Amino acid sequence: MSWPRIIITLVIISVLEAGSRNYIKLLGVSPELVLIGVLFFSLNSDKGKAAACGFTGGLLEMAFSGAHPLILILYAAIGYAAGSYTEALYRHLASAQMIIAAVAAVSSALIYDLLIFSAGFPYYKAVFFLAIPAAIYTSLLAPPVFKALEFFMPSIETDYKEIVFKKKVFEGRRPQ
Repeated sequence: MSWPRIIITLVIISVLEAGSRNYIKLLGVSPELVLIGVLFFSLNSDKGKAAACGFTGGLLEMAFSGAHPLILILYAAIGYAAGSYTEALYRHLASAQMIIAAVAAVSSALIYDLLIFSAGFPYYKAVFFLAIPAAIYTSLLAPPVFKALEFFMPSIETDYKEIVFKKKVFEGRRPQ
């Protein structure tokens, strides 16, 4: 995927998230759609491009929602970690997407909530009433968002390991 397409898509997701944040709340939290977009692009690219995509997503999150600049580092680290997961063959499964989105949302929220804790809000309340519901909501929305992004932006890059894996599987089933 090319950089202009990635950036345009992340900007559209950021605008949609910022505009609909108050309308799609569930249990007082809204999903992290930009994080889902960062995960989608990070899972379909290498580590360096994934970290840059995460940094771009964090920059857009900071610009549109007024988040703390720590979000840049968090999203870049999440993008890098998701880019490291590229070698795995199960990234297209809905359950894997949900698990990755939940882990990413919880880890970013736990670190980000330390800022709220330093401002006087109890950390356990931030974890139980902000981080966990946001992670559940984000993980439930991850597979449909991934499918929508896959529909509009199909992945052109094919993993060499996927080709070798599929070849080995189909060679075993081929009649001789």
